[in-house]
Amino acid sequence: MAGAADAPASPWNIGGAVRVNYVYKSWQPEYRHGFVGLDTLRLDVKYDDGHLIGSAQYRYNHFPAGQGGYTNNFLHHGWAGVRFADKSELHVGLDKVPFGLLPFASNNFFESIAYYLGLEDTYALGINYAWRSGPVAWRLAYFARDGGSYGGGGNTARASNRYSFNLVPDDDKLGYGTGQGDRERDTLVARAAWHAPGEANTELGLSLLSGAIHSNNGERSRRRAAAIHAKGSRGPWAMMAEALYYNNDTRHLPGQTFGGLDPNSFVILGAFGYPYPVAAKGVVYVANVSYDIAGSAGPFTGFKIYNDYSVLKKKTGGFKDSLQNVTGLSFSSGKWMFYADVMLAKHQPYMSPDFGGLAATSPLHDGFSRRINLQAGYYF
Repeated sequence: MAGAADAPASPWNIGGAVRVNYVYKSWQPEYRHGFVGLDTLRLDVKYDDGHLIGSAQYRYNHFPAGQGGYTNNFLHHGWAGVRFADKSELHVGLDKVPFGLLPFASNNFFESIAYYLGLEDTYALGINYAWRSGPVAWRLAYFARDGGSYGGGGNTARASNRYSFNLVPDDDKLGYGTGQGDRERDTLVARAAWHAPGEANTELGLSLLSGAIHSNNGERSRRRAAAIHAKGSRGPWAMMAEALYYNNDTRHLPGQTFGGLDPNSFVILGAFGYPYPVAAKGVVYVANVSYDIAGSAGPFTGFKIYNDYSVLKKKTGGFKDSLQNVTGLSFSSGKWMFYADVMLAKHQPYMSPDFGGLAATSPLHDGFSRRINLQAGYYF
């Protein structure tokens, strides 16, 4: 007779995470010694019986006063799918956009500058198919729309209460009052990644994206992006590199602007409760290197040191470049995960005081700013 130990494992997996940050920002004299606060509460649900698969995650953020003193909550992702006999997978729902370096173009918690353009770690609603042919992994996806907006405090912009940075309608009170109301629709994405045979851990890839922009003035236009990427490792060393081009071919009305800018030189993106302007056209370069440290220190293990560099060169409006460099250390202990990141940046919304810096940079913030982020996360 089969015992309890022989019972098949449940296809369901329920987990989550609680994360707390210490933050120091060089441009906040009122917090000379930084501050501590809750970052995220998260619930994860997964299903996998070998054939039917699915995954969903919901997040709640409660940021302290030094980060705006606000809350928001949103569906990070939620999809159901099928795994076929040849190991290919079909997903339907709110799923990751298969563009560029996957799963991330970064090692640090704050990701690369591509994330803040909606071109890294972005989720949208549609259908996603992944398969492999010899050494090449293919992904083809169609997304009817973005991931939508969810809930937040009264001091957040409703359309920007989301995880992924998407084109969103501007907000008169908490945005820039431009009257722009763009939304992403009907996006096609194709990705091919070649993996070196044998023991070599090398990947070379190409991604293409094309989608519609529906504006609130009745105009229809397109957005496009293309990226080439490479990553690999040798012993404890690993590297990532990416070059990507994007173009939002907008058709805004003359009055849909601020500060005298050409209304088609920028678009409005939003996430985590707030919208901001981004150059409508640009090129991004990413260069990351990391080193895994063997062994342990007491209960701590899995040490990785890294340096992640990325820059946005804007190809419209005469805007200045935005760049960020993050040097950090990550490690773990059981179900705990820790990050220690030191960030240097300019004209970057989350690492400098120039919140509009991904488009019309302010001459008041032309130097480098520094942000330190220490995070402890418990994952269960």
